Amino acid sequence: MGLGVLEDRSSLPHVPGTVQLNESSTGDGNGAARMLKHGTGRDSDVILSPQPSEDPNDPLNWPHWRKELIIGILSLGAMLNAGTNGPLLNASYFPISEQLGTSLTRVVLASGYNLLAAGCIGPFVAAFSRKFGKRPVFLVSTLFAIVGTAVGEASISFQYLLAARIIQGFSTSAFESLIVATVGDIYFVHQRGLRISFINFILNSASSLASIICGVVYAEMGYLWLFHLFQIFLVIQFVAMFLFCPETTYNRDSRYDTDETRLEKLDELAKVEMHHHEAALTSTDVPPKKTFVQSLAVFTGVYSPDSIFKFLLGPFITLLNPAACYAIIVSGLLNSWYVGSAIIISGIFAGPPWTYGAAQVGYLGAGPFIGGMLGSIFVGWLSDPVIKWISKRNGGT
Repeated sequence: MGLGVLEDRSSLPHVPGTVQLNESSTGDGNGAARMLKHGTGRDSDVILSPQPSEDPNDPLNWPHWRKELIIGILSLGAMLNAGTNGPLLNASYFPISEQLGTSLTRVVLASGYNLLAAGCIGPFVAAFSRKFGKRPVFLVSTLFAIVGTAVGEASISFQYLLAARIIQGFSTSAFESLIVATVGDIYFVHQRGLRISFINFILNSASSLASIICGVVYAEMGYLWLFHLFQIFLVIQFVAMFLFCPETTYNRDSRYDTDETRLEKLDELAKVEMHHHEAALTSTDVPPKKTFVQSLAVFTGVYSPDSIFKFLLGPFITLLNPAACYAIIVSGLLNSWYVGSAIIISGIFAGPPWTYGAAQVGYLGAGPFIGGMLGSIFVGWLSDPVIKWISKRNGGT
């Protein structure tokens, strides 16, 4: 009986979670696959997944330089709002507590509320991005960071620090989650590995670099300059994001989602592509390309007919799935230990027998940063070639 189940699974025409990257996987003598859109250059044998539509406003059809610019700007946002926002004070908790005349525990607790705000805003980020698109959520998130940082640089007091850290926390969630979804919006499957590796490096290792820099800033320039310098980069990133990061959410016809379609749907798509190939489309068949000014629109419509409350409840309903719940608990524990250890470093090494200053405590982040950088380079260099190689070895999927 067990062998029968294995045989049934191995004979599925399309296994869920896999994509068809090579013509040999279609099983139709390559007739349908040849009519689908392929990559160029070294990837000329790769079937593009998802298949791009004929719409020039489809993010999959955007020029390569534009996609890289978008990811670069959003990565800067992730470095600031997720990689720097949380660890902003990690290296200087002890001297800050002395400067504010309060306990180390209270200063650290302010960053605890920062993390709490990041967690609380998460379901709203997911819901509003699915309903109204990612662009307004990204812009509003950075605005939270800008406002919170302005509060922090207004006065040297614990009350202002606490308010600043809470408001700043609302900016983190979007840049920890939606940036990964943006990669899926604008890149094909065989192009995503390198970008995801880079983003993971930004989210996980850049925080150690932030501790190094912030420790030196506090030691050399003082408390307020932590917020002043952070604000400068936040404003630059916000302006760049407003100008050069249009909405990437796009409602594409389901037949183009070749990672989800069945074989008969793939044949249907091939016939559509054959029609486009044989008969040139008239200007009325293709929507006009948006102008630069049109791309600046913050609100570009509703992307799902479902209720916003359904999206708000979705993450909690997902916890009923044991596999999803396990993944959330494991990743949550790993992040908790990592963040917790980074927060208590100042309390451990600032006192005797080490009596490290803020800059010296920050330098302790050099090891995790270098290790994360080497790991990210290794994974990023191998991921996409390995995906294509395994696809060929596995009959195209």
